[in-house]
Amino acid sequence: MRDVYIIGTGVHPWLGFSEQNFTNFGEVAVDNALKDAGIEWKQIQAIMAGIFIWGGNAGHLSGQNLASLFGETGVPVVNVYNACATGTAALQMAYNSVAAGETDTALAYGADVSPKGFFAAKTENVAQDRDVIRWKMTGMPNPVYWALECRKRMAKYGTTEEDLARVKVLMSEYASKNPDARFKKVYTLEEVLASAYVVDPLRLYMICPVSTGAAAAIVTADKKLISKADKPVKINAVTMGSAMYGDPTIRIGVVSCPAVPEAPLLSESYSASRQAYEKAGIGPEDIEYLELPDNSSWHYLVYLECCGFCKEGGADKMLRDGETRIDGRLPTNLSGGFSSHGEAVAAQAIWQVIECANQLRGKSGERQVQKKMKVAMAQTYGLMGNSGTTIISI
Repeated sequence: MRDVYIIGTGVHPWLGFSEQNFTNFGEVAVDNALKDAGIEWKQIQAIMAGIFIWGGNAGHLSGQNLASLFGETGVPVVNVYNACATGTAALQMAYNSVAAGETDTALAYGADVSPKGFFAAKTENVAQDRDVIRWKMTGMPNPVYWALECRKRMAKYGTTEEDLARVKVLMSEYASKNPDARFKKVYTLEEVLASAYVVDPLRLYMICPVSTGAAAAIVTADKKLISKADKPVKINAVTMGSAMYGDPTIRIGVVSCPAVPEAPLLSESYSASRQAYEKAGIGPEDIEYLELPDNSSWHYLVYLECCGFCKEGGADKMLRDGETRIDGRLPTNLSGGFSSHGEAVAAQAIWQVIECANQLRGKSGERQVQKKMKVAMAQTYGLMGNSGTTIISI
């Protein structure tokens, strides 16, 4: 397997619902990535595109739509859908193609225009999507599910509403300095705690919205392109995990296999992160910067534990002690996180990797960590128990 580097990245700033075509946003992200890499479109030898799922069948050919804008060159195009981990899946396919020598330079990209309101089930067929049971039969859209898990945490570990609010305050502080963030207002603890309950104990400002955005990364093993790139970043691991039956996280569905003994909370992400540590030859103690999926304030806390950065129940103390701040032991979500961007399903995992890369490359502006860092990690997860982890280094 060859060493693979990210040589160019690009983002379209996150925003709310838009009537524009998703390709308009993807075009901006890809053009920025090409400029960052200092290469031309014709040098892209494969396109791995995250599928845009909300606007009709055209979204299922995201890569072909993109090629029609930049120029159809006959290269392999693969369209990928893996719910909220779609971007990781696209990046993994681009990485594998280059690492295996099938191509020298590949593009991973995703663009999405999310619908208004909560994400809903994509089908009425329980056999195709077990979460239909949760959405349709028990009236549990995502925030309800998260709130139930959060209540379990509060009862078990003593997490408080102030802890949940503190997450949002911290995210808003960083988002105010991020030109790509959708929400740039800085919130106080009092403002967060005064916001309306969506579902107790999660308040409005403790939950991320659905959003529109696009992100692109160019990866290569071409030594000439790597040598010419502005601070290329090596990909150490890109992994995908799936759920284990027996996971104590609330799951609704029919199973046909025995439970995994001592299956961990959020087992899909536990699996993806442990695979990544093994492939990269490191442990969580070696990660110096982290982007995690703070779909809610509960997620921010539980993912620090799930990925091994502290013991179960220990994230509250990490937060209170400032360990995840810009000057802390493990700077986390200096982008402002999903809290300040929202979910743009096909793009968000690539955007997280870009935020990590920018920190390692020293290109995060006012949000730049001042200590020199070499290793960063991006973690995301998606519907029906799938998750992706990317570890990069410089």
